[in-house]
Amino acid sequence: MIPESGPGTFRSADGGSSHSHSPRASELTYTVEVEAGLPYAPAETAVTIEAILDDERGWSSAAGRSLHRVATGSDIRVLLATPSTTDELCAPLQTRGRVSCRNGDLVVLNARRWAFGTDDYRGRLPQYRTYLVNHEVGHALGYGHVRCPGDGEPAPVMQQQTYGLDGCRRNAWPSVSR
Repeated sequence: MIPESGPGTFRSADGGSSHSHSPRASELTYTVEVEAGLPYAPAETAVTIEAILDDERGWSSAAGRSLHRVATGSDIRVLLATPSTTDELCAPLQTRGRVSCRNGDLVVLNARRWAFGTDDYRGRLPQYRTYLVNHEVGHALGYGHVRCPGDGEPAPVMQQQTYGLDGCRRNAWPSVSR
């Protein structure tokens, strides 16, 4: 069960990326944090998000930018938040407790979407989570929304797939199509 609201405080995943090097200039650093009261462990959530952001189909190949998880002092904070906290952190964007956002240095993943996905991703929750992380981090990298390029084409990761596919096929990866 995903609570509608939480305390607005976050538990950070300990440690950083499994990469053995220090972040380079072309890398963007991030932390992973989970709102207190959600049924997700920060460490497990961080492993999932790190696997997505480290994947060769991700932003490192599509945009030439790699992402490096750190324990503190990051460029962006990836937060898994209750719907109510998402609304607060995403303001002035109106998420109505249903969608996620990027706002400044915050990438806010709505826990309701993390838990249940969307109808277009029914039965494919891990794929939806991959899309969600890549889409919102894409905003942090400077990418805006795009439309479906045509029926049957893979949906660009920056398409608002949460609202529907508009004739495109599900796609969670930026390297497939931007």
